[in-house]
Amino acid sequence: MDIGLPEVMLFVGGLLSILIVHMYRKDKDAGSYKALMILGFIAGVVMIALTGTNYSNWPFFDSLLIILAGFALVIRPFRDTDLAIIIAVVVMVVTYVFLGTLTGDFAFLAETYPRIIVSVIAGAFAFMILNFLEKLAMLIGKILNLWPILLVLGLICLVEGILIVAGGKTVYDYIQEYTKVIAMLI
Repeated sequence: MDIGLPEVMLFVGGLLSILIVHMYRKDKDAGSYKALMILGFIAGVVMIALTGTNYSNWPFFDSLLIILAGFALVIRPFRDTDLAIIIAVVVMVVTYVFLGTLTGDFAFLAETYPRIIVSVIAGAFAFMILNFLEKLAMLIGKILNLWPILLVLGLICLVEGILIVAGGKTVYDYIQEYTKVIAMLI
């Protein structure tokens, strides 16, 4: 019985998801729930990073499950954090500093008012784009972190990992067989 990286990540991601749902339902203000969220965040980052570098060697369904579980674990602690404004302020400051170094034909941008105006516009543009992306990611994260969905995702990951280690059919194989049967009946 050879246990590979995808099986371990599926098992760990599934187990963490199930434990997080259990602790959330039990007491979402408990230290153990918060510790599980931190552990889940770390595991999620590792899962996404390893899948990003090894996905071509793994079955597509397993890679997709690992990325979904990893994203759900990573986004959970940041559900109420507005990162777009923080990054936009950084863009504004960097733009302001960069414009101060301009010389030659663009030296007029290094003057006070044009420099401030261009920096604010750059920050506003960065905020607009990042806010949209952040809200989109948060929407997906909120959907994946609804406890029934997170529980089902965790169970699927756990079962998939166990089935792969057992050497039998995977969840995806069972889904394909089921859809073929349904298609024949229709």
